[in-house]
Amino acid sequence: MASIKLKGREIPLMYTTYEMKMIQEQFGTLSDFDYKLLGKNKDDPEDTSRYGGAEQLDTLAGAIRILGNAGLEDAGAEANLTDKWILRALRPAQLIDAVRAVMKALQEGNRSEIPEKKQEGPVDVTLEEIKKNETKES
Repeated sequence: MASIKLKGREIPLMYTTYEMKMIQEQFGTLSDFDYKLLGKNKDDPEDTSRYGGAEQLDTLAGAIRILGNAGLEDAGAEANLTDKWILRALRPAQLIDAVRAVMKALQEGNRSEIPEKKQEGPVDVTLEEIKKNETKES
């Protein structure tokens, strides 16, 4: 699970559909959220002049609050993060690492797990023995 360390506190970041809904309610579409989180201009993606600006900092703090409180709650800890505490805990030099942690949490949350395929029909004992031997030799 993605996490971020702030003021010596390891905060797990969890992203599920519930957090996706909360992010959209606070920041607009997920596309808008991405631009804000990365400090980019939606009309000109090459323009990064908004990096470190108030909108990006508010978005980053809000994302860490939403994902961090979800992770803390899931871990059985008190979900007590506030935007103010997060921004005071973050140093300007940590901004890029904080954005990366949020992006990693989003990627982890969007991953789908593929269930293991179950064997259907009769088992070819000889083929199974060959596969087992190939695995041992590797």
